[in-house]
Amino acid sequence: MAARKNHHPVRERYQLPPAAGNHKVQPWTAVTNQALDVAWRTVKGPVILGISFLAATLCYFRSLYLYLGHRLKWWSGYLQRKFKKNLSVEAEVDLLGYCAREWKGETSRAKLMRKAYEELFWRHHVKCIRQVKGDNYDALRSVLFQILSQGLSLPSWMKEKDIVKWTEFSAIKDQHKRGSMCNSLFSDESLEYKLYEALKFIMLYQVIEVYEQVKSEKAIPGLYRLLFSRETSSDPLSFMMNHLNFIGDTCGLQQIDMLILGHSLEVRIKVFRLSKFNTRDFQVYYPEERHREWPEICLLTENDRHYHIPVFQV
Repeated sequence: MAARKNHHPVRERYQLPPAAGNHKVQPWTAVTNQALDVAWRTVKGPVILGISFLAATLCYFRSLYLYLGHRLKWWSGYLQRKFKKNLSVEAEVDLLGYCAREWKGETSRAKLMRKAYEELFWRHHVKCIRQVKGDNYDALRSVLFQILSQGLSLPSWMKEKDIVKWTEFSAIKDQHKRGSMCNSLFSDESLEYKLYEALKFIMLYQVIEVYEQVKSEKAIPGLYRLLFSRETSSDPLSFMMNHLNFIGDTCGLQQIDMLILGHSLEVRIKVFRLSKFNTRDFQVYYPEERHREWPEICLLTENDRHYHIPVFQV
């Protein structure tokens, strides 16, 4: 009789039947990953294409923004230069505020300048300052601006037809209208320089007149004796060739030139020399002698080279 094989009924009872098709059951995470993988492969191309397009668009608009900003800045500067008056004599600003901005720090020169400006404000009643364009014409510019803005009369020796522009200003009684005309004049560089050359011609004319008096052995002011005693200005021609010709181009006015300018225009030019604060040379006059009928105009300088216009309290 054939031997019976070992039989385990319990195991047979609880043994699970095999899945259909003999496939194993997959966990839900694997199914999810497979679904995502399929979905990514489906949309990968369009997504990358969209991101690339978005990046290119952003780069384009950034470049466009930078370009437009640059062009707008250029046009803004151009329009300002085109329509804004480029005044060579600026508007009034507070004197002590100007000093505080220009002379900061604790150097000996900065301290000296602050004390000099305080002296002008408290003792000489200078309220404001007009900054003047710093070139070799600035002394002539400062003097001419005050003559025209104050409506001062022509010198007694000069005929009205000699300088028509001067006559126009002196005839205007309204201060605001004169101020507007001054702003227009001192924003016209070409006309401005023509007037400075005219002032130089007036100085030369006076030197010629006085030189003729010397030849006639007439008495002349002391400043002209000083002028003609120099080898470089012993006569009107040498004065013109060696001095006047260079004013505005390579140099400004020297002290002897300031004397001649004041005498020629019949004004007394008072200059505050801030670098000479606390000395007898803090205030100087051109010419030194006082003429009762001559008006006085005032300049200030920090270095005896460039001049500005002080504005006094009314």
